[in-house]
Amino acid sequence: MSFGLKSMYATGAISDVIMANIISTLAFPLYVTGLGISPILIGYALSIPRLWDAVTDPVMGNISDNTRLRWGRRRPYMFIGAILGGLLCALLWMPPSSLSETGIFIYFLVTSILFFTAYTIYSVPFNALGYEMSDDYDERTSIMSYKTFFMNAGAAFILPSILWLCMRPQFGNNLVEGARVVGVLFGGLIAVFGILSAIFSREKVHNQNKINISLALKYTFSNKTFLLLSMIVVSVLVGVLAVFPLVYFINLSYISPNDHDRTAASWFLYQTVYGVMGILGVPVINYLGQRFGKKPVLLAGLVIVSLMFPASWFLFDPKHPWLQLIFAALVSPGLSFVWVLTSSMMADVCDLDELKTGLRREGAYGSIFTLLVKIGVSIVMLMSGYVLAIAGYDQKVSQQMPEAVYNLRLFFVFLPMVFMVAAIALTFLYPLSKTKMEQIRLQLNSTKQND
Repeated sequence: MSFGLKSMYATGAISDVIMANIISTLAFPLYVTGLGISPILIGYALSIPRLWDAVTDPVMGNISDNTRLRWGRRRPYMFIGAILGGLLCALLWMPPSSLSETGIFIYFLVTSILFFTAYTIYSVPFNALGYEMSDDYDERTSIMSYKTFFMNAGAAFILPSILWLCMRPQFGNNLVEGARVVGVLFGGLIAVFGILSAIFSREKVHNQNKINISLALKYTFSNKTFLLLSMIVVSVLVGVLAVFPLVYFINLSYISPNDHDRTAASWFLYQTVYGVMGILGVPVINYLGQRFGKKPVLLAGLVIVSLMFPASWFLFDPKHPWLQLIFAALVSPGLSFVWVLTSSMMADVCDLDELKTGLRREGAYGSIFTLLVKIGVSIVMLMSGYVLAIAGYDQKVSQQMPEAVYNLRLFFVFLPMVFMVAAIALTFLYPLSKTKMEQIRLQLNSTKQND
């Protein structure tokens, strides 16, 4: 496939990564630190919309698979979702100042539900389009490398600036006022990159019968290889996202106690290094995946990530704040192994499904996959508020107790390790190799020729 075609599709990953991460990036700093809302309430406000998002994904996947429009079955929804996502992103960070704590919680909860509905409309067709762009085993890894490259570009050069921009002197270093303006800016980025991808991507035409959602769910959940791959990704996401918000609070309470400006700067540098190293790792992952196979390289990435969390005890040091950048620099490429290779593996799973059902159902698989992921993420978002509370973090005081700081660091080390070990064990069981996939493609091509 041409460089231009893969690049234009992959630009949509910038919109995807902003929509997927902006709430988890800004919600706790704005609503807990800036507005003094209980972290447990914000945990619920983060968790419930994710559950709603998970439920709507299979519906959107089935709608997309069954759509027969002249513009395609994926791109029209990407276009609509990008526009709606941009508008709602702006509204997320504009709670009326006259509301009570309960009122602000309800405002954030309702707006988040609407935002994640728009995200579903965009992301499910976007991911399905990537799965079906090529039939080639190695070219799929290349496509997902492009997608991950742009995803990491957004993570490196766009997401890290959110908190930093909100704290600019132009807003009087006022996080609440800054978030109102920055939300509009990031909403515009969501709309622009999503629309570009929708307009300039290309789709394959599949002349096949429509399938109802109950039968689609039955076929999908009966695919053991798909469920195994989903559990690998869920384990990684739960392990990492459970502690991701703690980086901000560890900086605010341990690295730079109660210094919001330095914490925002550290957060900016941390996320920038994280994103840049993810970008630099993509071509290496693409080469290694094609040279040694997807499964062995995925295992290597998981091991790298697993080892870094125990190391974080020494790398998050108030005497040497820059050491935390080493953690970001090594964890990011390790996670890029996961995002590139599991996405390529998911396209292989769709071939296995076509061999059994005779249908191309990337929308169904992509949506059920994200359903399982988002259920895990929803649980994590709920956990994150309780983790802060259990650790003893008090949002109403400026100086945290030493016990609370110690507990935050302890959670950051040990909680991810449980899930990373599970992901490694599950990866050993994954059955689809390059040789197996070549056999499946031969069978599919033979079937199509006979038809």
